[in-house]
Amino acid sequence: MSSNSEEGNERKTVTIRGLSIDVYDKVSRLARETGATVGEIVNDALRRYISTLESISRTIDNMIRAGDVAVISGVSSLTVTKADLESLDKPVVFKDMDELIFTDDVTNELIKSKVARIVNVNTVYVPKSVSTLLIASKSELVKKIVPR
Repeated sequence: MSSNSEEGNERKTVTIRGLSIDVYDKVSRLARETGATVGEIVNDALRRYISTLESISRTIDNMIRAGDVAVISGVSSLTVTKADLESLDKPVVFKDMDELIFTDDVTNELIKSKVARIVNVNTVYVPKSVSTLLIASKSELVKKIVPR
């Protein structure tokens, strides 16, 4: 864990609203087991999370700058068909959605060739014929992948 001098940041007491008691208890237990403070563990976890988000953003930005992908984002719910994917001239990044629904005519091959990434989507619904592991391999910050 890092020390105050290592970061050079001033420390203060903060309240985190909405923090799950279960999560706090796990962090407390980890702190006791490792000899670190709760603050050190939370700081480290948040630093890693921020770093992950920045890395994902850089990767997508680089793909966009290179003209390698199209981006669809900010839609609450989106249903994507085989025809939708086939109409694209380059792979797509789906990001920042509550739900992404692939219709039953979408195949593993179409996902492989036309879906570059799925980022920050709460739930992705896929046909039972599509591999959930394939979807997971293209996903970052996806809460649930649901075969239907």
